Amino acid sequence: MENKELLWVYREQIDTLDKELIYLLFRRFEIVKQIWLIKKSEWIKPLDKSRWEKLLNDNLEVSRDYDLNDDFIIDIWNRIHDESLRLEE
Repeated sequence: MENKELLWVYREQIDTLDKELIYLLFRRFEIVKQIWLIKKSEWIKPLDKSRWEKLLNDNLEVSRDYDLNDDFIIDIWNRIHDESLRLEE
């Protein structure tokens, strides 16, 4: 296979994975909304700091198995968490 064809194949794979990432984020946020309904009915505050710290640390551990940059993962999870909190307002 020529390099140009190979490049096209890889780009197609990236496009597919990007769509899957977006879908997974959508699913995650749908679950966040369900969690918020439970928290709201039980008068539980949106932020559970110990849960957040554990989640971040667990995800950092997993990401290190894939040799991903810690700062990158922290940034992504902070953004996801911020959006989750926004949805719980």
